[in-house]
Amino acid sequence: MKVILDPQGGICGGVERVIDIVEEELSLLNKDIYVLGDIIHNEREVERLNRAGLKTIDLKSLDGLVSSVFKNSTRILIRAHGEPPETYRELERLGVKVIDGTCPVVTRSQNLAERYSRGGYQVAIVGKHNHPEMIGIIGHTDHRAVVVQYDEDVRRLKPGVPTMVMAQTTISPEQFCKMTGKIEAWVGEVVIRETICKSVVKRSENLRQFAGLVDVLLMVGGHVSSNTRMLHNICLGRNPRSYHVSSPEELDPAWFSDAHLIGVSGSASTPLWLLQEFVDFLENWIKEGRIG
Repeated sequence: MKVILDPQGGICGGVERVIDIVEEELSLLNKDIYVLGDIIHNEREVERLNRAGLKTIDLKSLDGLVSSVFKNSTRILIRAHGEPPETYRELERLGVKVIDGTCPVVTRSQNLAERYSRGGYQVAIVGKHNHPEMIGIIGHTDHRAVVVQYDEDVRRLKPGVPTMVMAQTTISPEQFCKMTGKIEAWVGEVVIRETICKSVVKRSENLRQFAGLVDVLLMVGGHVSSNTRMLHNICLGRNPRSYHVSSPEELDPAWFSDAHLIGVSGSASTPLWLLQEFVDFLENWIKEGRIG
């Protein structure tokens, strides 16, 4: 029995960038940093960063926090998912230092949605309701954009109106193509802007190949991560012995019965240290004779 690590698996550039920003800021001033919402959708990495001095809060508690405890010295991080313009205005009003960790790919989507909305287009965004990235993008259209996740969402669009269709950066290309076709059938001719992160598209293609190479595949990522769930479903389509896990404690030795090759991969929010933790854990199981 052998364990192999997916060479294309794990953390994306946008998430790696914001984590690097946090670690650099923490090392420079040796003071806590506050982030609006979980910095990424990975419980294990959030726990690690919290121990280092990153504190998670929400905007509702920010006013009291700043005025009562940390006035004029609070540093607030905007996570990779981005925020709507009103969040920046509120932070400016409170007089806190803003550290903007918005992923450049998300910033591009925000600017695109804003430009088309101001240009008189109806903006449809194929993605998930209430996802942090979507909330930020919608805010850049003065909350006029329509999120299209389900078939019934299409009916919220006005037929015959100039429409631009774009995507949440982390959804699957298949989902975007399917919903775009339904939008076009409902409203008529549309402008389609492909805003899925290119690394996500390439990741999906490579993952299918990797899942087909191994007997058992572990997709490592947060249980609240939509990207991890999407990638896990891709794995299941190619290999039914695929499991979504976030911690080695979740592993069941029975999963690896009669397996010769175990693959370990991860989503865009899964750091490499966590993937290596799974590899080391499984290799110890093999040495101990618990599997294999």
